[in-house]
Formats: sequence, structure tokens, C-alpha cells
Amino acid sequence: MTRLPTWVWTTLCTLATAALLLVGWQLAISLSGLSPYLAKTPIDVWRYLFVDGAGNPADAAERRAALAPMIGVTLLHSAVGLLLGVSAGFIGAVALTVSRALRSIFLPLALLLQTVPLIAMAPVIYAVFGSGILTAAVVAAVVTFFPLLMNIGAGLTSTTPETSDLVRAYGGGRWTLLRFVQLPASLPSLFAGLKLAAPATVSAATLYEFLFSFEGLGANLLTSKSYSDYGLLWTLVVVTVLLSLAAYGLVVAAETLLLAGRFPPRDSTLAQKGPA
Repeated sequence: MTRLPTWVWTTLCTLATAALLLVGWQLAISLSGLSPYLAKTPIDVWRYLFVDGAGNPADAAERRAALAPMIGVTLLHSAVGLLLGVSAGFIGAVALTVSRALRSIFLPLALLLQTVPLIAMAPVIYAVFGSGILTAAVVAAVVTFFPLLMNIGAGLTSTTPETSDLVRAYGGGRWTLLRFVQLPASLPSLFAGLKLAAPATVSAATLYEFLFSFEGLGANLLTSKSYSDYGLLWTLVVVTVLLSLAAYGLVVAAETLLLAGRFPPRDSTLAQKGPA
């Protein structure tokens, strides 16, 4: 029997999971006896987006058009936050790898930062930076910094002693080892961290907007709740989840494109070696 490619299996599993979640959501709302005015099903969200007269304004096209600027703002906040978090995580991981003194000093601080709930840090960040894209970026970067720091650091320190000895035997120094061996070897770990960080930045940006902003998906989550527009509220939740999934999918696609030839899948490597 011909084996399907990995990407086909991944796509089929993703679609099957999405279908199960939608069916479970529909059944949970339908069988729970909750008020249909408050609790919306996937069908209700679909009608809000694509059926005229199912929301305010009555025209579904106008409702979809109103979502576009909200999504754009949240995507901007998320992208800037992810860029800041990746930059800080990468620089921090390199610094901690190069210097043991820095590692012993700053790694405990990073661990302490990770234990503080974001909901508690957000007001402090807002008090320091005020309202604006910088605050949104810092909030998102706080979420992404530690996973990237640890994943990239693990990739940088995964070099075998034999490889290090070989570089030194050919006259290479510490920076030669870092540039030509450790950094390329850390790419899979970088993408592993990005798979966690990219969806998290969407959630962090939405939280900032919910707490401190008047624009974006997060701010409209609050206003839709205040105006009892539950069709919009549930739609915004679905859109936020879809954005997080899209962010994850983009990272997976980028990983596949950039690393497929350089780091072949483990199963293909085992197949080439054959049974022991």
C-alpha cells in the first residue's frame, strides 16, 4: 500500500480534529439547555458572518467588513510583539550560551519572570509605556521571550564535544563554532519555540487590547459584551482562535520550506539506515 505524504496526513488529521471540535461545540450548546441568546453555536457564527439579517448591521457583508480593521490591528500588535520576542530571545540565548557568568545571573531572572502571571504584569507594563503599539509589543514579547530563550538555548548547546573539538583542531575559535555550527544546529529548536510563541502572541495582543485599548479584537470583545451583541462576541472569539491557528500554520510552513532539505525527518533517516 502506498503511504501518503506527511503533509497529507497532517492536513487530514487537522481537518478531522476541526470537525470533531465543531460537532462537539454544536452538541454541547444544543444539549446543555443554555439560552440561545447568550450561547452561540458554530451555525450561529456562520449565520452572523454570511447570512443577511442574522446580526447588526443586517447586511452580512458589512459585518465582515467591520471585522477587517479589528483583525488588522491585532495582527500588527502580534507581529511586532513576536518580532520583539524573537529578537530578545535569540540575543538572550546567544549571550547565555557564550557566557557562563551571564547564564548564572540572568537565567534565574528569566525563570522568575516566567512565573509571574501576564494579567499581573500587564498593568505594570502599561504604567511604564502607556497605551500604544509599544505596550502591545512588550506584552506579547513577555509571553514569547522565555519559550524562545529556552528552545534556542537548548539548540545552541546541543553541539557534540566531538564537533567542538573538530572546529578547534582546524583553528576555529568560540565565534567560529557559534556561527558555523551552533547557530545552524539551533534552527529546529528555534522553530519549536516559534510554534509555541506565534499563537501566544495573538492571545497576548488580544489581552492588551481587552485591558487597555479601544481597537483590535480584544477591545471589541469587551464592547460586544457591554452591548450584549453576543453574535459578534462569539464571532470574535472564533476569529481570534483562527488567527492563532494560522500563526502556528505559518510557522510550520516556514519550517518545512527552510529545514526540509537540511534536517530530513527522522523516519526517513531511519529508513535509509535500515533495521539494526
